[in-house]
Amino acid sequence: MPNQERRDDMLSADEALQKILEAVRPLERAETVPLTQAAGRILACDLTARVDLPPFDNSAMDGLAVRAEEVRGASAQAPARLPVQALLAAGAEKGTALLPGQAIKIMTGAPVPEGADAVVMKEWTRAVNGMAEILHAPKPGEHIRRRGEDVRRGETLLPRGSLLRPYEIALLAAQGWTQAAVWARPAAAIVATGSELVSTGTPELGFGQIYNANGPALAAALGRWGVDTIDFGIVPDEKEALRGAFQRAEAEADLLLISGGVSVGDFDWTRILLEELGLQVVFWKVAIKPGKPLLFGIWNGKPVFGLPGNPVSALVCLEEFVRPALEKQKGQAPAHPSYHLQGVLGADFWKEEGRQQCVFCRVLESPSGFQVHVIRPQGSAMVGMACKANALAKIPAEARRLTKGTPVAFRWLK
Repeated sequence: MPNQERRDDMLSADEALQKILEAVRPLERAETVPLTQAAGRILACDLTARVDLPPFDNSAMDGLAVRAEEVRGASAQAPARLPVQALLAAGAEKGTALLPGQAIKIMTGAPVPEGADAVVMKEWTRAVNGMAEILHAPKPGEHIRRRGEDVRRGETLLPRGSLLRPYEIALLAAQGWTQAAVWARPAAAIVATGSELVSTGTPELGFGQIYNANGPALAAALGRWGVDTIDFGIVPDEKEALRGAFQRAEAEADLLLISGGVSVGDFDWTRILLEELGLQVVFWKVAIKPGKPLLFGIWNGKPVFGLPGNPVSALVCLEEFVRPALEKQKGQAPAHPSYHLQGVLGADFWKEEGRQQCVFCRVLESPSGFQVHVIRPQGSAMVGMACKANALAKIPAEARRLTKGTPVAFRWLK
């Protein structure tokens, strides 16, 4: 069929991701790190609460600790008047007890004195002639944080596999922990292949040469995702040089990212050499644009991705397929890149049928919703084009011509 991609030997994007996640295994290699370095890490064991939170009844407000019964009916029109017995600050020692017919000035976080069953917030009190006037009748328990109301000692605090965000780190710190056992970060090897590539530090390009954009871009993305990288630099399109680089990468890393050499040119050795070295190919080629020549396999239990050489294609494949694999290696539930936002096309858009297309676009918000404006032209090597985009829209494989106003799913590019 003219102008239509043949899918006989290509997986859909969803099929490819499913096969990746079926093949990848969590590393389950634990290490202990300080809490201050644990953000974004995955907890490697169940944790049990050591103490109640809060560890004692305390005031949730600055105000007056009182017996609710003694100020029942108090209002701004008919305030209750009580002498102030004492002042309690956060960190006060145990021993103060509220005497009948009196109030205690109390600060947020201070222990609730024995005998008090409510706190009147400061805004509902005033001092008049040495007495405290209470302008609001509190209910028993009002503005008191009860011992263990958040966490009870002995209960499950966090289960194994929890993502440690700043909230979880605060919880662990509140329990007295200074460090946490977490799964080790994967180490990803980055190998940029191509005789045309030169280092970004090279002062001047020779004829036919281009700077290595993939290596720095892949390392930057992985660093944002909490993945350690091992840069094996640029390897020319020479079989023995490539073979040696692949073997060193497999020996040192938990996952291999090889950019370039995965298509069908005379010097595309990546897939051929990897298979000779023992790679079990899971698939080669995906019905996605950009990113069609993606290679994925397992080598000695380690995931290997052969990424397209064009930088835009490589980065799209990294986000769509490699990131979920790394999340699974880290011990967390992998999340497919979520195209959960909805907008409408700002102009007609045509694509070839047969491949899902990831379209770089500018999305603008209007009173009627999100307007999706496709950047033109699109191209798998056009990093300048990609830099103009703030979002990526997903156009289904079966779509061909979409008219202005057609709903499309998108996600922000960050």
